[in-house]
Amino acid sequence: MEQQLTNIIQTNCGKRFDLSRAFPFARNLNAPYGAHNFAVYKANQCFYIKGYNTGTSDKVLDTFILISENEAMQYLNNKGIS
Repeated sequence: MEQQLTNIIQTNCGKRFDLSRAFPFARNLNAPYGAHNFAVYKANQCFYIKGYNTGTSDKVLDTFILISENEAMQYLNNKGIS
């Protein structure tokens, strides 16, 4: 049986989102993986999700939290996309 890859994540508060349907608008996904990696997504038209790396070299993003629209816009204005 073929295994399907998924982009479904769970935030620290338990909400689940499919990131393949979310819009990434600020990120730093540069290698090597580490604490500098982050991404901010807009999902389901009203939720903002920040994914970040807690220092692991196994995954780019290993923790996801919900953030406010204001905080998401600060990432867009300050850090942009790389």
